[in-house]
Amino acid sequence: MHDADVRRFRALYDTKADYVNRRDSSSLEARQLLLEVQYFKIPNLLAVLPEGFIYQSVAEIGCGTGELIASFPACAASTSPLVREGFDISPLNIEAAAKRYPNVKFTAEPMNGGEPVDLLILSDILEHVPNDGEFLADAAAKARIVLLNIPLEDNWLNRNRRYGADDPSGHLRRYSIEDAMSLISGSGLTVLFWRRVWSHESPFESRRLALRKSLLGAASSGSLPVRLAKAATRSTARTLPSIGHWLFPSNLFVSASVRS
Repeated sequence: MHDADVRRFRALYDTKADYVNRRDSSSLEARQLLLEVQYFKIPNLLAVLPEGFIYQSVAEIGCGTGELIASFPACAASTSPLVREGFDISPLNIEAAAKRYPNVKFTAEPMNGGEPVDLLILSDILEHVPNDGEFLADAAAKARIVLLNIPLEDNWLNRNRRYGADDPSGHLRRYSIEDAMSLISGSGLTVLFWRRVWSHESPFESRRLALRKSLLGAASSGSLPVRLAKAATRSTARTLPSIGHWLFPSNLFVSASVRS
């Protein structure tokens, strides 16, 4: 990632309200993120990890405030404690993560050097990177296996979203599953295992809605008619999965290794 890109995204993650609020562990945003890590990200990342793979070190690029890297479980078959390290370009994120999770090493810069690791996690990061293929290839060279979580936003509700530098979440592009698989292969990686998951069908969704209701008094934002419409849409998506898959984004979870 070029210096200009680092500065631009550092400014986004240091100042945008949603990211700022995650640095307060009592906030809705921080508590919702922890639920997402526990009930969506980690179960699906572990599901694509090759059976019998023994790992003693794990790193995450784009770790934010550290929830995922700090919660990632140690390998049951390993005889050594798991070494964890998180990298993020936001010094404010790293400062918050280091206070919250003192047993993890956090570094406020891209993972440019350092020792190779057994597992490298890139979760919700490639959509933020200008040259995603080059970034993925360089990162993968530092690990035996890469665990990827890529948002697939080729859905109806994102049809008019204007991706690019001005996107409110910093997403530069939208991936379809074909785009994501092509990116992985084109970066010199071999897919080991993969799964596509819709978060609205996962245990995370009910817990997310319950948290919002307990803290805000309602599971959804907006006026009463808007909230009722959102609830009806969620109910339809659960009853008719094909409609839900058309409406909502999904996530692609992949384990991959550098091609010989």
